[in-house]
Amino acid sequence: EGSLIAIESVCYYIIQLYQAINSHKERGKVKKEKEKMSMVSAVSSISLTGKQDEVRLAIQSTPPLPPKQPLLLVVAQSMELTAIIRDICSQWNLDNPDEFALKFADPPPNTPSPKFGYITEENRGALKNGDILVIALTPSMAATDIYSKMRGRNLEERLPAVRELSELSKDYVFALEFSKLNGTNLLMQIVESGQLTNEGEVTQLAVILCAFQELMEHAIVSWDALTENFVKKLINFVDRCQQQGYFRASIVSRSLLILESIVLNSPKFYTIIEREIKASSVISFVERPDVDVKQCSLAFINAMISKSSNMETTIKDLLANKFNRVLQNSVLQQYQYQTTVPREIAHELYVYQSYVMNLIDGRMKMKFSPNDEEDLRLLPTRSFPDDYVGSSRSRVPILDQHWKQLGFLKGGDPRAEFSEIPPGILALDCMVYFAKKHHEVFTRLLFSYADNQCPFAETSIALTKLLIQIFRIGEQPSDIGFEYIPVLVWNEEPFKEVFCIVIQLLFKTWREMRASVLDLEKVMAVVTKQMTTVLQAGTALTSMDSFKQRLFDLGYKKIMELEENSKLLDEVVLKSKPVQELSARIRPQMEKLVQEERLRHMVEGLAFPKVARKGKDQFFYCRLSPNQKVIHFGDTGGNQTPSLEQLDKKIQVSEMRLEVGQNCPHSVKKGGANQYVFSIYYEGDEHLDFVAPNETVFNIWVDGLLVLLGKSMVSKSSEEDIQTLLNMDMKLRLLDIENVTLPTQPPSIPKEPSNYDFYYKLD
Repeated sequence: EGSLIAIESVCYYIIQLYQAINSHKERGKVKKEKEKMSMVSAVSSISLTGKQDEVRLAIQSTPPLPPKQPLLLVVAQSMELTAIIRDICSQWNLDNPDEFALKFADPPPNTPSPKFGYITEENRGALKNGDILVIALTPSMAATDIYSKMRGRNLEERLPAVRELSELSKDYVFALEFSKLNGTNLLMQIVESGQLTNEGEVTQLAVILCAFQELMEHAIVSWDALTENFVKKLINFVDRCQQQGYFRASIVSRSLLILESIVLNSPKFYTIIEREIKASSVISFVERPDVDVKQCSLAFINAMISKSSNMETTIKDLLANKFNRVLQNSVLQQYQYQTTVPREIAHELYVYQSYVMNLIDGRMKMKFSPNDEEDLRLLPTRSFPDDYVGSSRSRVPILDQHWKQLGFLKGGDPRAEFSEIPPGILALDCMVYFAKKHHEVFTRLLFSYADNQCPFAETSIALTKLLIQIFRIGEQPSDIGFEYIPVLVWNEEPFKEVFCIVIQLLFKTWREMRASVLDLEKVMAVVTKQMTTVLQAGTALTSMDSFKQRLFDLGYKKIMELEENSKLLDEVVLKSKPVQELSARIRPQMEKLVQEERLRHMVEGLAFPKVARKGKDQFFYCRLSPNQKVIHFGDTGGNQTPSLEQLDKKIQVSEMRLEVGQNCPHSVKKGGANQYVFSIYYEGDEHLDFVAPNETVFNIWVDGLLVLLGKSMVSKSSEEDIQTLLNMDMKLRLLDIENVTLPTQPPSIPKEPSNYDFYYKLD
């Protein structure tokens, strides 16, 4: 008992000493912070739950208030904001505390993921130790003050208010108060009377247009509430900036950005824009070096295409005005490597590529009709011209042997071959295009049938169906996609040109495989592997010639070398009963490896788009903490991966809930354009909405979130990954290593050379 008392006393004094040391350190740290008058260097305490009972904040004054001594406060989160503001006003001897509010201080330039906006009871949970706040006028009073200043006619007095409006418009609380004053109407009136005559007014108009776009992004005011004069003024700005000496990058980019939003959100004013300005009329802006002008021009063109009643006519008008050449020379050649393309421009190129490729969507959903009779007859008449001569060639019956030589092997009426949807009549379109545009190659392939026995018509129909699947024809572009193929962007007939190349590859592969008609599925499987390998290589395909060369370099023999005859091993050995039993025993290990891989992707993080957000700051970054307990997210500050400390919002994994697909609140907003949506619910009804750029990212994140929740992975790709690992493990275990001495130690790594000045001596 005496020993226990002694131990208890020692522990008590150790605890007292530890607390005294911590208290001393804290006093020293506070003193240092007071000397620097900043909390930026303070070490932020990290809460495992994403919440803090107390936060240490720096409070500063800002004009129009007189300079005050900054305060360092420890604020209880349970304390009402009004009480905190009264306490601050009391220390600074400020009257009327009801006229003041707290908001984040302006961050230093180039700060990644800066915080901004007013502090409310709803968002105060995002406050962290070290945050710097300022006492400012309430949103209502700030909106009234800015509104009154902007009604003045003196440009010099109005400009500071305009700049302040542009910054505050990003905050929803301020935007709501400014909209109550009909502030958007005031902005429209200023724009309607604006002129591009002097630089001062141009600067003001650019800032006003920026503020107007920010205000409208909050969806407080309907896009149908705009005025016709305002819309026509924006069109006038775009037209005027095309004239010699009147180009203003800031005016063009902001005008086009607002016009794009009007096109997408207001059927009422879209008709005016469609009548007054064509998509092709802004092509000249795409040639400009300014990145914002280039991106906004492409976005406006894509918006006009998407809302056009006749998408094909709109795109043909663009092509008639050499839009494809402009894309090739002013965009694709400027960014020769896809990794250097700004994300916003890459997205617009991806969207345009989707629209161009989807022009064939209607044909792939149509069966053969009498209108297609002439195209069908063109194939034998061009292939065997000596047998169909004279003016009556359109009425001469086609010989059955010619249909057979063309590859219609099923017998009967060849028109029935185009009844399957997809590919529908699109297959015939591709065959006719090949026969017309590449007639010499077409006839060479056709008359190689005696040696090769590859049926042109049957393989063409199968190939068209394959290309539809690979390029996802018929799917609408996603809101976050940015994977495009340069040669498909600038080509006028991308799908048909690809068909003309791949049909040659198919004949070549058919010959290398020494295939027969019964081997069509096997040949198509190899061609699929060749196509996907080249497209997924990550190398920019800038011309059809380079695309063809890479495909032809990846012959059947090389594909088989890559596959390493795994199919035979899978069928004969891996499906045997003893191997299956062993596989079942080690499957949990493989599942764990795949789960860890999913979580590693989440720890690295990814940028996702904000739902219904346009222009800059339209992405947020999300990462999983290394201990896999907290999900961090926040605005992106550029192309660099932000650290966990820079992501100011947190979700406790133990408190989250996952919803996928139609159960997500933003699935309706997506309108079915993107099926890869999921949401994380936390703190009750709060939710973080995701739109994945593709199926791979969607599967990785949904699987990872399910693993964090203690559930099984459900994606098809996770099962494929598990099977791949199982097969690899089985193959290693089944290796014949009898009489083979395996080293017990890894090979030694050679020392680095004294220098790297290597050269070859040529005799």
